[in-house]
Amino acid sequence: MWGNKILIGATYYNSRTLNQIFQPSISSTSTKTSMYVNGGRVDNKGVELSLEVNQKLGPVDWQSNVVYSRNRNKIVRMLHDYEINGERITQDSMVMGGTTGVKMVVREGGRMGDLYVNTLKTDDHGYIWVSPAGDVATDPNNFIYAGNTNPSYTLSWRNNFNWKGFSLGFMFNARVGGVGVSLTQAAMDYYGVSAVTAEARDNGGVLVNGQRVGKIQAYYEKTANMGEGAIGSCYVYSMTNVRLGELTFGYDVPVQKWCKWIKGLNVSFIGRNLLMLYCKAPFDPELVSGAGTYSSGIDYFQQPSLRNLGFSVKVTF
Repeated sequence: MWGNKILIGATYYNSRTLNQIFQPSISSTSTKTSMYVNGGRVDNKGVELSLEVNQKLGPVDWQSNVVYSRNRNKIVRMLHDYEINGERITQDSMVMGGTTGVKMVVREGGRMGDLYVNTLKTDDHGYIWVSPAGDVATDPNNFIYAGNTNPSYTLSWRNNFNWKGFSLGFMFNARVGGVGVSLTQAAMDYYGVSAVTAEARDNGGVLVNGQRVGKIQAYYEKTANMGEGAIGSCYVYSMTNVRLGELTFGYDVPVQKWCKWIKGLNVSFIGRNLLMLYCKAPFDPELVSGAGTYSSGIDYFQQPSLRNLGFSVKVTF
């Protein structure tokens, strides 16, 4: 629009994946205990919108770009009435990953990335049960839905400025929505070396149901027990975060003044993942503990995120 001053882009997609691989257990009367079969259906649909502005600000060329993306998936069907040696097998849910206190569950009608956690014991009104002596009790076998690890949407905003051979660019990234569990935080709480436990000691107790419970060590020995397993519901965090994802500063050296056979020379400073502006989770939500599909959203002593600083030299002949 308006001589390429404004560019608008939109993409919509809708995909359907069929015949996932299942490995159900089969009757012990058979010669085998399990086998691989195909079945199920997962739907994905999403949208990506972009808006770009190209404008002069006096002698400065300005380019700004905003990109919004959103994806939704749904597990429409799993394994139904599959016949093996005369036996009909149905499987409408599976635990695909996780560890003690947290599970990644796929179930019919749910979504890929659904996170389930175990809980503390609650009373009839839904409040955490606390004994008259100030103790809490765990309910380790009761798993509840905590949320989905995937973001509701992602957003990026990039700006570039050019003036007399100098260039300056920066990009902000935002991930909005999604939940994760930090078992690293649980371990630190269990040993009393986290800022959370220090704050509890300074305040004279742990906040439970809006009131202070004075037995700090006993509370964390139950909720963050690394031997029997931490209580996942106590360590669920929002993975919403906003960061300065990239910063560049460059200069086009007028090299042709003294070297005609070189057409161009650009030197630049490049920085990536420079500054976290907003993050409530005690870990970097963009990192995962493993490379598997179901590792996202579970922080278990993962490596810390890195800030990268470097230089770039580009020569054109």
